[in-house]
Amino acid sequence: MDANSFIWGSRDPYPMPGAMVYWNWFEKMVKAGKVTSHKKVLKEVLQGEKKDKSEPIIAWMKSRQAILADQEQDSKQCQEIVGQICSFSYEKFGSAKTIEFTRGADPWLIARALLDAGAVVTQESDKKLVRIPTVCKKFDVPYKTLYEMNRELGLQLS
Repeated sequence: MDANSFIWGSRDPYPMPGAMVYWNWFEKMVKAGKVTSHKKVLKEVLQGEKKDKSEPIIAWMKSRQAILADQEQDSKQCQEIVGQICSFSYEKFGSAKTIEFTRGADPWLIARALLDAGAVVTQESDKKLVRIPTVCKKFDVPYKTLYEMNRELGLQLS
């Protein structure tokens, strides 16, 4: 799961605390091994915490860090794929866009999805340069929206 799926999901379709039935279901999917994220994604979300206005998703993620992302994710093989992703980005989009893209968790998220034969869940589109869908297409990594993931996992809120 990309950071924007956590943040957007908790604000719009499944706002906290009103939609905790969704987040409880989501946690069950994590514990069942059907959903995961990357420790760098968790760091991105937690670093976005505003001091003047707390967001419930931050507290929820803080208390579940140990289950939301496997802490042993950055193997040598993963690092090699991240290098390939960075090279692709540099060749296709140039250094400025690549620096912006590689600062965050996205290359690591894509590399882990490739290694784990998974899919990246993101709300990004490929309408802007160097976005998750563009890189996923290049590396044949499936990607989907939060809604698509929920449908595939059989979400039922009743």
